[in-house]
Amino acid sequence: MRIVIGADHAGFTLKEDLAAHIRALGHQLVDVGTHGTEAVDYPDYAEAVSRVLLDGSADRGVLICGSGVGASVAANKLPGIRAGLCHDTYSAHQGVEHDNMNVLVLGGRVIGPALAHELVTAYLAAEFTGEERHKRRLQKVAVLERRRNYPQTHGHYQAILFDMDGVVTDTASIHAACWKTMFDEYLQRWAKQTGQPLHPFDVATDYKLYVDGKPRYLGVRDFLQSRGIALPEGTPDDLPTAETVCGLGNWKNELVNQRLSLGVEAYPGSVAFLRYARGFGIKTAVVTSSQNCETVLRAAKIHDLFDARVDGVVIAEHGLTGKPAPDSFLKAAEMLGVTPDSAVVIEDAISGVQAGARGGFGLVIGVDRKGNADELKTNGARMVVRDLAELLSWDFGQALEPAA
Repeated sequence: MRIVIGADHAGFTLKEDLAAHIRALGHQLVDVGTHGTEAVDYPDYAEAVSRVLLDGSADRGVLICGSGVGASVAANKLPGIRAGLCHDTYSAHQGVEHDNMNVLVLGGRVIGPALAHELVTAYLAAEFTGEERHKRRLQKVAVLERRRNYPQTHGHYQAILFDMDGVVTDTASIHAACWKTMFDEYLQRWAKQTGQPLHPFDVATDYKLYVDGKPRYLGVRDFLQSRGIALPEGTPDDLPTAETVCGLGNWKNELVNQRLSLGVEAYPGSVAFLRYARGFGIKTAVVTSSQNCETVLRAAKIHDLFDARVDGVVIAEHGLTGKPAPDSFLKAAEMLGVTPDSAVVIEDAISGVQAGARGGFGLVIGVDRKGNADELKTNGARMVVRDLAELLSWDFGQALEPAA
């Protein structure tokens, strides 16, 4: 894991000792200071640790001041921070298991290095159980946080629905490459069979127009139609070698699975915004036509940042029409218990922003990762950003633009 550590002057000595211990446990470390014993103010370091956590640069934090009390009080003022002052190993691990504690606070003038090592070890080894009772209680904590500190957000945007590939995870490029590999090999075979000239699949145009964001078989069908090629539909059980719409789709899926096994990265700005929004008590869902959604989210270690998931599997189970129809987004809103006008859709695909606009959602945000901002706006996005980190100062209750 990536651990951020910080301390004021009273916690400096223990911080230096624990930094070495955390590295010895095999974790990456971000040290935000202080870097000496000259007197400083603990709120500054509570904020520094919290900001690194909230922007997605670290997974957990360790914070130290003289008693631990002041640092704990300060850190818990930031939405999304769950800091606990723990001087026994039971609290250090149960705080994570039951309360999803993300900052361990220690008193540098209260405990010694040996106990501190035990506390940090227990804290970093613990995992949130995800049991329904704990999730329910944490949701109530989030509601309290929002109601007391951000009353203007109450009753406005209640949920954000995220596309996955290209919005949350850097997997759109994987899909585009696999579509090209599959289609180019098939088109080469087709050209030889028919004597027609070979026109390879173009990622810059064909991907965006015919397959991006759509259910796999629909993407195959739409692209082939654009080339005047008609194939039998086949069935989802077709082998990847079958010359059918489903066969080609399964071939592409096989290529994707091979690439996913090498690892998946989430966009840091997207992870930071997910955590920021959830800190306000905003519900989140992932909405994608991919049947590999759960695999991708777990590989990227972000599966716990979504309250609901509508993916290719759910779409098939419920007989939903894929994007650009709004069905999958409407299903996600239903699962979250919110109305479309109180939910935000975030998409990078033309078919996705079309779906959001057609579904009557309160706001559709386009993510321009392909240099297609104008196309996204034309097709339904009311707002376009290059990266979701641009939304980290967003006022959910009052603004349609990031706050100044």
